[in-house]
Amino acid sequence: MWNRTTVLVISVILAFVLGNVADAQEQLASQAQRRGSRSLHQFQSNDGTVTFTNRPEKYKHRTDYIEIDIKYERIPLPPQYTPTPRAQPKIVTDESLRGIVTRYATIYGLDEALVYAVIRAESNFDPNAVSSAGARGLMQLMPGTAAEMGVTDIFDPTQNVAGGTQYLSKMLELFKDKKLALAAYNAGPENVKRHGGIPPFKETQHYVKTVLAFEQAYGGGATRPNFTVLAARNYAARPTANTPPPSAYTVHFHSGLSQPADKVEDREPYWYIHYGNRTYPVRKELVKHVEEPA
Repeated sequence: MWNRTTVLVISVILAFVLGNVADAQEQLASQAQRRGSRSLHQFQSNDGTVTFTNRPEKYKHRTDYIEIDIKYERIPLPPQYTPTPRAQPKIVTDESLRGIVTRYATIYGLDEALVYAVIRAESNFDPNAVSSAGARGLMQLMPGTAAEMGVTDIFDPTQNVAGGTQYLSKMLELFKDKKLALAAYNAGPENVKRHGGIPPFKETQHYVKTVLAFEQAYGGGATRPNFTVLAARNYAARPTANTPPPSAYTVHFHSGLSQPADKVEDREPYWYIHYGNRTYPVRKELVKHVEEPA
């Protein structure tokens, strides 16, 4: 029979052990929460407001919100890939472009004719193209999106097409419709969701028709299409129907690139870059400096 002293000692030991277990469980839960905080989810309300959160359970079961699910992966590069010096203007030929497009169209399950059509509409096959919004390269990637995919040289044809085809494939997965996917590639998925279809932007409506016409032309007939790709030249802005006004902010990335912004919001662990009708969440670790209005 245990005496009171023995019972008291056992009780103290149990309390100590249980306390350590509780502390360990709390630490594990805290670690899990921190790991979960690295995953960003995007939701849009019925009125079009876009919300980014690392606590998706708050919105998943609400009828007035829909989730826009986009998760980027690091672009796969071929074993024989050799990058050109970053400061050197890029050159792409018909032959090299065909190899690049075939590889990444296969990886992401896209029709090659559609990839060629997007490249034609976006940059007219100029690997050094820069738009007034800051998009760059053959498929006009935005610097923040490119960085999220692990693109280290946004003008490099291989890396640019790898990133552009991944993004296009994700738009097709999200909308299950080619026209809507193209509209999302041009205007952003949040605008397609907000308007319940192709947004009423003249540029986007024209873009969708243009890409589909190019796709039909490149896909017609049994012979492979011939391209006249542009030789290396100084960076030139892609012509746009409506040139946006000067931005209030400039976001500088560690990659050496920059992106204009109308507004930049600080919400740990992301910068939220607002430009025109688009909102881009970018991890802070990818941003070197946010230049504010003078």
